Amino acid sequence: MRLQQIIKEIGQLNGNHIRESGDIYISPANIEKLGIYLENSDDIETILITPYLINLKDGALYELHYYEFEIEVLNVPKSNYVEYGEGNMLPKEITNNIKPKVVVSQKDKTFLLKALYDYLKAMGQMTFEQDRKHDERLENAELFYQIF
Repeated sequence: MRLQQIIKEIGQLNGNHIRESGDIYISPANIEKLGIYLENSDDIETILITPYLINLKDGALYELHYYEFEIEVLNVPKSNYVEYGEGNMLPKEITNNIKPKVVVSQKDKTFLLKALYDYLKAMGQMTFEQDRKHDERLENAELFYQIF
């Protein structure tokens, strides 16, 4: 199954948030299913996961750009994590818990799945305290994702 078909199927699951524009934001419970779909897929493709805080009462949306996670699939001999650059001033909640990117060898689905699950587990434990301070509407906002 191709990535676009996987995204479509996950987007149709109950519990996601759909904006008036038609944009679909995937719930944490449904994003967990991405690994299952990928495990059963014949090929692996490059993926970008972008998290958002969304206040479901008033629709306030905040893109958590610095929490994005890219899985880049390349013809390389060995898969590896890409670290944040030295001296990066991002909050410790980010730099201590997640990596911004992994480079995955085309046949290394095991590494891809481990990296994905590690990222999602870390995201589930985040408080986004500094990000919630930007606007009081984010105080009770919930975590959602988009997959590109």
